[in-house]
Amino acid sequence: MANRKFKLPGVEELNKDQDRVLRLPKDGQFLIVGAPGTGKSVVALLRMLKYKDEGEYIFLVYNKVLEASTKQLVKSGLNSKTWKSWFYTIMRKAINGQVPNVSGYTPDYEKVISILKGLEVEEMPLHIIVDEGQDMPAKFYESLLYLGLEDFFVVADQNQQLTEEHSSRLEITNALGLEATDVIELKENYRNSYGIACLSQYFYTDPSSPLPDLPSPTKRSLMIPVLYEYQQSTFNHKLISFILKKADRDPKWLIGIIVPNNMVMDKYVQALKQVDIKLDHPKPVISTYKANENITIDFSTGGIVVLNAQSVKGLEFDIVFIADIDQFRVYNNDLDSMKKQFYVMVSRAMKQIVLLKQMDRNCSVESILPNDETILKRIKESHD
Repeated sequence: MANRKFKLPGVEELNKDQDRVLRLPKDGQFLIVGAPGTGKSVVALLRMLKYKDEGEYIFLVYNKVLEASTKQLVKSGLNSKTWKSWFYTIMRKAINGQVPNVSGYTPDYEKVISILKGLEVEEMPLHIIVDEGQDMPAKFYESLLYLGLEDFFVVADQNQQLTEEHSSRLEITNALGLEATDVIELKENYRNSYGIACLSQYFYTDPSSPLPDLPSPTKRSLMIPVLYEYQQSTFNHKLISFILKKADRDPKWLIGIIVPNNMVMDKYVQALKQVDIKLDHPKPVISTYKANENITIDFSTGGIVVLNAQSVKGLEFDIVFIADIDQFRVYNNDLDSMKKQFYVMVSRAMKQIVLLKQMDRNCSVESILPNDETILKRIKESHD
């Protein structure tokens, strides 16, 4: 396995807006908004490193995969939890009992707040740093304020809302008691190539988060994203072999294959492990993760990672394949939600993005894809 560049930038590499964020005082309430690749998570982690020896803090993330990736990125240690598991833990302790639920694993925030109002709580010297803050509901923040927490640093992008439990920029601003002018916007895209950024912007839906500036086009970055239609009969022989050869070109590349469901995940994982072709380097490590499994993905080395769409929030890969887009479903004609999902998935890629579709299958997401071939080039696999 070859090591890839996987480290936080130095303070001297920050732009003026990021530097402004890092110079914010330790105490208080702050909201940072920006598109994928603008460095929201970077400034959150650098802030944590800057102040971690000066008081208690918790770094809250959206899911377990992002938590694992973040801990690997910050090699000096990170006090991090997924936001919902931490919420249940701290609230059970505060109310000395079970947290009331609306259903399943969803807190009844109104009841939680009502209980907290009846308690005598003291100010808690804990700094809350929240990544992907748009995926926590406004009542989550309100509950923590009633618990006596006062110091919040939240980074968010309303265009990346993927769950029903979410909050808007305005809701977070109001919950934290901020003025609109207090919110800092990051606009410079450091992750995506020009072609990927153009496709990503096609799925942009919500002007409440700033549209990022397009990166400067270079000859290397002008590679147009591709929608590739493949035949199932040659899936192993052509498509899987192509992906393996792509990984073989540079063992330092981390390739992400984003799938719509576990069935498609199993299909790709099994094929990638079974197909045996001649390569110049050792066959890449194939990693994956399903809910409730242990995470064994190493984000610091090259290889191929197969993940469900719900697990890729906050991650980045050198190359991304969005697999079998014909199996993504648009429910209740909610095109905006599907656009947000593609916005998140496409923006994970740094160098190249390829959308995959099984030939001759109906595809409900076709209506949200660009017809402009300068943004998304369409290629059909030829018959043997």
